[in-house]
Amino acid sequence: MKLNIRKLESKDWDILCGWWKDWGFENIPAKDFLPEDGKGGLIVETEEGVGICSIFMYTTNSKLCQVNWPLSNKNFRNKEIKNKAFDLLMLGVENMWKTSGGKYLVFYGSMGTNKFQERLQNIGYIKTDVNCSALVQKF
Repeated sequence: MKLNIRKLESKDWDILCGWWKDWGFENIPAKDFLPEDGKGGLIVETEEGVGICSIFMYTTNSKLCQVNWPLSNKNFRNKEIKNKAFDLLMLGVENMWKTSGGKYLVFYGSMGTNKFQERLQNIGYIKTDVNCSALVQKF
């Protein structure tokens, strides 16, 4: 199966919200909480346009980019294709950031993202912290 990767677009927002709901997220992040109002990331889909997985990229004015909110289509059940899609997604993140002159990628995740963290460690990410907390203040 051929997979396509592309930058997130406005038309993807409802799809991503559906994925969050399918995974039981009670508090879907607001668009303005996400990079580029929900368009600052990548999505992988089948050549028929069925979305498989996505991630957001918080770019900075340094050489560091934070990748966060890995998300997948819970109803896409082909694990082999889904694994390939996640591999393509992270390769796309890496290529996009390198092309922009970036040097470092960082991911912060909760215990619920252990499988994704293992995937990142398998492609060269180094686990530096455990038992971290994220604190957010909204104005």
